[in-house]
Amino acid sequence: MIQLSIIIPTWDEEGNIENTINSIALTLEKDNLAYEILIVDDNSSDKTIEIVNKLSQKNSNIRLIRHQPPRSFGYSIRDGIQLSNGELIVIMMADLSDDPRYLKEMYFKYKEGNSVIVGSRFLKGSKVDSYPFLKMISNRLFNLAVMVGFFTNINDTSNNFKAFDSRKAKKIKLECKSFEVGAELMLKMLIKGEKITQIPVSWTDRTKGEAKFKLKNTFLKYFLLFLKMLKLKYTGE
Repeated sequence: MIQLSIIIPTWDEEGNIENTINSIALTLEKDNLAYEILIVDDNSSDKTIEIVNKLSQKNSNIRLIRHQPPRSFGYSIRDGIQLSNGELIVIMMADLSDDPRYLKEMYFKYKEGNSVIVGSRFLKGSKVDSYPFLKMISNRLFNLAVMVGFFTNINDTSNNFKAFDSRKAKKIKLECKSFEVGAELMLKMLIKGEKITQIPVSWTDRTKGEAKFKLKNTFLKYFLLFLKMLKLKYTGE
């Protein structure tokens, strides 16, 4: 039985992906957790696919999924969820900004009866390194709006480093195309009354490759999602 399915969307991540995959695999093997790592690639033009293929030949727990156009982080997550085989799905970034040492705790929290485990960068014990100032401001505004609008203590809804009960996540229809897809899935499960918890995690900005996160467009998409989910919560539509 596969306990954890790690979903990693990629697009031109040749400088990061090998270290990310190896770090995750080593951590999960050390923690004695049965796993699969799903690399959902969005038509990379560099050596990302070549690197993943090489690693998958050495480790059968690594699977490459060639995502068909149009290119979309959200659709990659959506398809990865449907193709996963594990009890618990975890979304992680290809640049290893998310530390795999928290995966074991996420799995234990799931076994305690939680359907969603949020990795929060803003709890006591969390650590954030080199987080851009404007990105931080937009992050806190969005998360404050979520906490007030949904009467929840979850303070980092925007972080994609989350774990979801696979069986329940597969029943949720996801519509977001961009980075806000993890927030969409969490909020829809919150609206359904699923049990959600959060744990402190660390976050470090990428040191290689180009960030795909564009603040202006993403900020708008997160707040449009907030309004849409608020409407769903209070009107059912």
